[in-house]
Order: sequence, then structure tokens, then C-alpha cells
Amino acid sequence: MLEEKQSLRQDILKKRDEMSVEEQLDNSHAIMEKTVAHYEFLQAEEILVYVNYKSEVNTKGIIEYAFMLGKKVYCPKVLAEGEMEFFRIFSIGDLKEGYKGIFEPENIQERQWKPSDKTPLLLMPGAVFDRQGHRIGYGKGFYDRFLEKTGDFPGTRAALAYGMQVKEEIPFEGHDKKAAVIITEQEIIDCL
Repeated sequence: MLEEKQSLRQDILKKRDEMSVEEQLDNSHAIMEKTVAHYEFLQAEEILVYVNYKSEVNTKGIIEYAFMLGKKVYCPKVLAEGEMEFFRIFSIGDLKEGYKGIFEPENIQERQWKPSDKTPLLLMPGAVFDRQGHRIGYGKGFYDRFLEKTGDFPGTRAALAYGMQVKEEIPFEGHDKKAAVIITEQEIIDCL
């Protein structure tokens, strides 16, 4: 199964990387518009959102829109091999180049996200998804471990992906954490 996941990951990431910058930006804009108009985004008080890297769906517009609506925004920071936490940012300027060149917030304990009575929305990246919400990430397990630590994540887990990253079915394992919603440039897929 690992080989099958790795092969699928490589194939889709190669295709994603081959998209033109214009196509990535156009599709990212369409995904942003669907995301910020979605009920789960509008009702969430806290937005936990990745900072896009390379050919991933661009999240900067979503982050800016969340600030405009007065939401608390948290971005991931890699702390150690396989360990990732989310820390609050107050502007895009709070992000500095970190793990593998990805822009990250500072590790400031008082800004670390903790489950509370606030309604969070987690926006996840990934390599490949299926229509049931299964996700193949980049092979490091950061999101699976983060979600494992939070226990039953108190909000919605949504994935942002280009339509070409979504397949009917993909191989998955019991410890893989599913997305409840997948937002692409073409559609919003309710998975649960």
C-alpha cells in the first residue's frame, strides 16, 4: 500500500507542478472564493490554515480575508521531525522562511493554538484526495499526528485542492485523518 500511495503522490504532484502559474493562480482564486463564502469558514472564529508552498493552492487571499473578518488566524510551524503546531499570526508579515523554505510563524508559546470553546476551521493541503475525504499528504505525517494529538478536532477539517488532485478512491490506512470537505475550483465535496 505504501508503494501505491507513493506512486500516486509522485504522479499527481508532477502533474500539479506542471500546471502553468496562471492556471494555478486562476484556480487558487476560484478555490479562495468558494472557501470564504462557505458556511464553515463564515461561522468559524479561528482559521487554522497552511501557508502555500510551491504549486499548492494559494492561501494568502484566504488569510487576508480572515483578517478582514476579524477571525483569529493560525499557521503551522514544524517544531521537530514529524511535529507540527499552529501559532497565531496577526499579519502575513509575521511569517518567516522556515522548514524546507516554507513560510512559518514564530514559536511563541502564548500564540500556540489550543482547543477551546471557539469554533475552528482547519484548512489542509495534500497531494491526493478521494471523494470520501481520504488524503495522501507529503509522506511526513504532520497533519495526521497533529490531529491525533488534538483528539477529536473540535471543528471542521477541510482540504483545499485543484480538481486534478481528487480521485474517486485512493488507498488509505486506519490512522489517516479524513477531510470533511474538499474545496476545488470546480466544486465543494462534502465527504462525511
